[in-house]
Amino acid sequence: MASAQEGSVKQAPVFGAVILSLLLAGCAGAGKDKDMSPVSTVEEARALWQSQGVKGYEVTIEQTCFCPPDLLQPMRVTVREGKVIDIEGLEQPLNHPDILDERRLTIEGLLDLIEQARGNADKLVVEYNAQYGFPASLEVDYSPFIADDEFSYRLTDFQAY
Repeated sequence: MASAQEGSVKQAPVFGAVILSLLLAGCAGAGKDKDMSPVSTVEEARALWQSQGVKGYEVTIEQTCFCPPDLLQPMRVTVREGKVIDIEGLEQPLNHPDILDERRLTIEGLLDLIEQARGNADKLVVEYNAQYGFPASLEVDYSPFIADDEFSYRLTDFQAY
């Protein structure tokens, strides 16, 4: 009889470990938001962005383009009601803010740009923010045969108001 108890005592830690691992596996996804699935199309991104109801935000935008060096630095952009109200160069003053296309500095404007480029660009690569739906990074090249027509944007440090 002692051997039977001995066997059950040895199995108890194994059984407990199995139960514990099943409980932990079940809890692993419990805190995750089901709505945080990856956004893969501009339509999904726009719907998610609009559902957030963001009226104002600040975001850091870095662009690459064939443009003056002061526009290649990170810029802190403030947007209210879809309009750019402030642009600040984070490394140096902006000497050429007048040539910035402010539509490309708003979330709605970038989503419009993606929709337009989708049918016309040779290369279009976009990664969307899973929480808000804005394009976190965007690369566009309209023609591989034309130098300096490509551009990209990277959005970081987003804060909604």
